[in-house]
Amino acid sequence: MPTPTPGYIKNMIRRSFREIIDPSPSKKDEKRIWKFFNYECAYCGKKLDKSKKEGHIDHLVSSSCGGKNHISNRVLSCASCNEKDKLDMDWQEFLKSKISDKNLTETRKSKIIKWQKQNKFQPLNQRLLKEIELVSNSVVAFYDKKTKYIRDLKNKTL
Repeated sequence: MPTPTPGYIKNMIRRSFREIIDPSPSKKDEKRIWKFFNYECAYCGKKLDKSKKEGHIDHLVSSSCGGKNHISNRVLSCASCNEKDKLDMDWQEFLKSKISDKNLTETRKSKIIKWQKQNKFQPLNQRLLKEIELVSNSVVAFYDKKTKYIRDLKNKTL
């Protein structure tokens, strides 16, 4: 687990509320993802060993760009593609930049699109999303206020 800095904690608060209406894939869903992508990175095709925890369940459209947690937006990825190369890049553009062979790019793209079609996404309730954002912002503001209070108290006692 990363160091629990205030920024990390605030991000976790927001994610935990979002998780209520946009849950991450279950362990069963993750197994389906591994099986569908044949234990290979959906982008570069690298063979992945689940027992060595080599694979990542990556967002096709990153959450920072509005991507959902639904399994239709998740694929199996190697660490390099997920953490270093793709980042917030559009997944189709990433495939084109990652693979020079156009036929192979098209094959991988087709497989991802097949996955998406098999796992149709139900749109999230926008009213609930807005409510969760309001609640999250309220809790984060309270956290900020109490963090400042504790820091001020600490500074007075030193």
